[in-house]
Amino acid sequence: MIDVRIDANDTRLKLQLDNLPKALRRRLRARIEILTNQLLRMVEAREPVRTGYLRSRTRAYVDENPVKNFVRGRVRILATGSAQRVGAAFGALEYGSTGRPFPVRPYTRNGHTVRGYQRRGTIQAQRFLRGPAAIILPKARRELALVLREALRDGLAK
Repeated sequence: MIDVRIDANDTRLKLQLDNLPKALRRRLRARIEILTNQLLRMVEAREPVRTGYLRSRTRAYVDENPVKNFVRGRVRILATGSAQRVGAAFGALEYGSTGRPFPVRPYTRNGHTVRGYQRRGTIQAQRFLRGPAAIILPKARRELALVLREALRDGLAK
């Protein structure tokens, strides 16, 4: 008997088995790669485009861990360099701003100094990551269940 757990939320789908035979792991990885690439295309289609930097940082990954017996696919936005500021900007686009006031430090524009002031965030959530993930989740569950049924039928789960 194989004990199967499916962990799903609005950004991740993870299938974990107590014992994951190699042949079944290969089938699951192949299907999860297809689903993850479909999700990547859906995310890129919904991402806001102004400079193209957000899209250039969006990546699809399939992780496999034989020790923990899982295969998972993820679409992530990876920031480089000044990761904290860029990550916060991407997060604000996905989740929206809090609406709370925040300080803006003094800066120079066209040779003139602009004093610091308070500003209120007004960014609306765009859900370019969570929206497509929620859309593809039922399809992913069906397809992974099909792979498991086929593996049981073919005797790979022994």
